[in-house]
Amino acid sequence: MTAPSPTPSATTASPKPTPTKPPKDTRKGSQLAKPYTVNGIIVVSKKHRITAAYRPPHPTGPYGLDAPAAAALTKMTAAAKADGVRIRVHSGYRNWATQNASYQKALRNYPQNISFYAPAGASEHQTGLAVDLWDGVTWSLPMANTATGKWLFKNAHRFGFVLRYPNGKTKITGYHYEPWHYRYIGKTDAMKFKGNSLTLEEYLHLA
Repeated sequence: MTAPSPTPSATTASPKPTPTKPPKDTRKGSQLAKPYTVNGIIVVSKKHRITAAYRPPHPTGPYGLDAPAAAALTKMTAAAKADGVRIRVHSGYRNWATQNASYQKALRNYPQNISFYAPAGASEHQTGLAVDLWDGVTWSLPMANTATGKWLFKNAHRFGFVLRYPNGKTKITGYHYEPWHYRYIGKTDAMKFKGNSLTLEEYLHLA
């Protein structure tokens, strides 16, 4: 005799899976030439650094972005233009030496704002997956209130980009709010960042 199927009221909901703790970053010495990766996503930060030896695997275009990020940026810029919004690149790929020079200059001249700057080896720009965007006119925090800033805030995730350093998340990311800094992680993952309050560290269970 076949047992009757349980009625909806008798069915027990499946428990939510416990988030999987990512592997520890155990890289040392020459191993730092390759970035720490969680679920296929590269993580570069003050806690997860890379050496000067790292380069984007497939740099392309005028800003030296890795090929997938460059292609996504092209599509996103075209979509914004169709909406009457202009997106300009303020900064793309930076190598270790360039980042180091920028950080040391900031340390000397703007020590009070040093949390806006990444030390060499801790910058996502070295991966070729990060890009600083603006409208070509208004820079820094006021950029968030421009048409470009608002469009990106609402639409960037549709093209695989996420706002990397959200407002109010400095203790988690190690950096102040940067409305211009977008990081390419691919559309599948980026779609889960709608609303721009989630950090990459939280998403990957690193925080």
